[in-house]
This record gives sequence, structure tokens and C-alpha cells, in this order.
Amino acid sequence: MSNFALTTDGRSTAEVERRLRRYLPGLDVRLTPFGARQALIRGPLVRALEIEYPHIGAGPLLQVLGVADIKPLTDEETIAVLRQRDEWLLPERPVLRPASAAPGVDWHLAMVRAPQAWARLGGAGAIDWGGVLVGQIDTGYTRHPAFGFGGTSWVDTARAASFFPSPPQGEVSMFPAELGPGQDNLQGPNAGHGTRIGATICGHAPGAPGGAFHGAAPCVPLLPVRITDSVIINHAQREFAQALDHLVAAGAGVVNVSLGIALAVVVGELKRAIDRAYEAGVIVVCAAGNYVDPVVAPARLNRALAIAGVTDAGRPWTNSSFGPEVDFSAPAADLRRANTSAGGGFGYGGGGDGTSYASALVSGAAALWLRQHRDALAAACPQPWQRVEAFATLARATARLPPGVPWQPGAFGSGILDIEALLAAPLPAAAGLQRQPPA
Repeated sequence: MSNFALTTDGRSTAEVERRLRRYLPGLDVRLTPFGARQALIRGPLVRALEIEYPHIGAGPLLQVLGVADIKPLTDEETIAVLRQRDEWLLPERPVLRPASAAPGVDWHLAMVRAPQAWARLGGAGAIDWGGVLVGQIDTGYTRHPAFGFGGTSWVDTARAASFFPSPPQGEVSMFPAELGPGQDNLQGPNAGHGTRIGATICGHAPGAPGGAFHGAAPCVPLLPVRITDSVIINHAQREFAQALDHLVAAGAGVVNVSLGIALAVVVGELKRAIDRAYEAGVIVVCAAGNYVDPVVAPARLNRALAIAGVTDAGRPWTNSSFGPEVDFSAPAADLRRANTSAGGGFGYGGGGDGTSYASALVSGAAALWLRQHRDALAAACPQPWQRVEAFATLARATARLPPGVPWQPGAFGSGILDIEALLAAPLPAAAGLQRQPPA
């Protein structure tokens, strides 16, 4: 069972989580509240209690910790609970700035050694991107200052596109009107997701309240495509294929996919679009998924990269999907993010959770890698698909294992993204690269 729903005996879910941490040291034990006294607890944590305390049992121990009731949830029930959960009604977690982080740099960027990578190419905000373009398939963009709006923006609004289903012509719709190509109208279950993730890729706001805000690849040109208002895209697979084809034709070298298909068949159109992108040499970076154990599609497809999540301590994030399909991991919990809301409110805050953010960091790393090797890639990788395999090979090889943290290569990949090491590694020989079978 992937998840359980628990109800406390009157204590806060934060108090139950604090007590649980004492019994499972070394694991990420966070709960996911969806009410004043209710929260999701991951199945692997309940199983860990059973293994560590067989003489007590998970149920009685949870009662001691303050749990009055617990019941298993199917993956379908988990998704239903999460869709109803309103994060804006929950207290925002503080922004993490550990003492070990570089001054003025958020922890997740310090962990993946992004500042050192920027320094190789001229520094944050001063990188000459030289034709590198990142595509993003998501809920669309807003005019957030993290994208340079209000000055000179690097969002490619001229070629932004929407493949969001519209009501038939002449039909009165209960849904809000679309704003224009690629734009998020900030309605729906995951409104603003495209802004939060896009800014994690390319944001650059040195004067942001609370300290300078940067994406993994500051100011890299971003081409957003809107296909959904939800991170679950079971209903939008054909729109996904259209969006990916659009980005490949536009010349994107990297495409970020912080979306997933949960508990549904993957249609042929989507698989063929992934294949076309791979053969064109486009690095498709995908979130492994959240709250369900198996890696979701398109991350689990052969020719896409699957990215799982870790915490600020380098531990596997308890809510990350995992499995042998995962290539490596990146920060996915308590990230500082760019926020936006209906009515034009823009800001920055904590609470960025999900492998959506891990994928975004890797997409930024891929952009930096393409810029680093811009002049050598054509000769080193004469077949376009070899670019994808060269990046994947080096990113897996240079991912580092966190000290003192038990690691599961068959679940969370080869380690944690290290962008500095990735950029420093020489390109592999093309003859040694293996072409992946079709998706």
C-alpha cells in the first residue's frame, strides 16, 4: 500500500511528525496534512515501523505517537485526497538557508553546486546562452518578475503556445477564458505551477524580497507551452505530444516535464513524440512522480530521464516516487519558489515540494551542460540521439552519494545531481553510447 490516511487524537499533525522522527532517525518522515487533524503517511514509513519495532507493531506505536485512526488508501484515493487539498490554507514552511549554503544562495542550489557551475560560464545573470533554449510543458507562464518581466524577459512569448482544450465555438463555457498562447489563467487545481517550475529552471531576480532568487540556469531562454491546469495529465496526452513536437521544431535542446500520467495507459501518440524528440537530440527531463510508489509516465519511458527527489539532508524525500527507472535525484522538498496568484500577486516563499522541482533543477543543469559543450557536441556526438545519451551518462556518473545516508541505487538512481562535476566531466566517446529502444 503506497499511503495511509491518519487522524490524530487531537494533537497536531506536526506534533505526530515530530514524535515519529524520534522513532525513525535517518529517514524523511514528513506527513502531508489535508486537514486540521488528518494527514497522509507514506506506506514505506509504516513498513519501516513494522521492521524496526516488530515487538510493538506499527498500529500500537502510532497510537502512542498520537494517531487515533489510520486506514489504507489506494493510489486512486490518494490522488482524490490530494486534489481536494488546498495548500494555501496550510501554514507555509520557512525558507531553508543552512549555514553550509553559499551566502545568498538557496540550499537546493548549493546542494547541486549550481553557483560553481555558473562561475565556469560567467556567473549568474551573465551567461551568454548562445542559442540554448529550454522548453517547458506545463500550465503556462505568468508575467512574474523572476522571468525578467518589468525589464527584459528571457521568456520566448512570441513562440509560446497553448494546446489547452477549448470549448466548441459558440458554446457557453463555465470555465474561464484562455488569456493567450502559453499563458496561465491561474484557474484550476494546479494554477501557477508553470510559473513555479519555470522560475526554478531559469529565474533570476537579484533584488527579490528575502534575498536573491535564482533558477538552476539563470536567464536561459524559456519557451513555455500550456496543455493543462493540472499536474496529472491522463486527459491531455495528445496535447502533450503536440506540445513536444512544437518545442522540438522550435529548436529546444531540453524539455522539462514536471507532469505525470497516473494509473492510466500511455497513448501511442505520446510515446511516438518522445521517440521523435530523442532522435532529434532533445533531452526530455521528467519528474518521477509524487505520493505513488511506481515511477509515472512519461518519466518511466525508455527515452526520457526520470528524476526522483531528496531533502536538504540528502535523504530520499518520503513522498517521491521511486524505482529502477530513476536515473538520479535532485532536491524536491522545502524549496524556495516563485509564487503567483489570481489578481496579479507575485512573490517568493518556501514550501516548494515535489519531483516537479527536482526535474526543473536537472533541466537547468542540462541547459548549462549544452552551453558548456556547445562547440564540441556536434563533433563528439554526430548522431543527435547521442547528445541525450551523453548527458544522461555523465549526469548519472557524476551524481554524488550523500555522506552518512543509506542510498538505494535501484530506487533513487545513482546519486544526487552535481552540476559542477557534470560540467567538468569530459564528453564520453560516441562509440560507447547505447541507443535506447523506442518508448
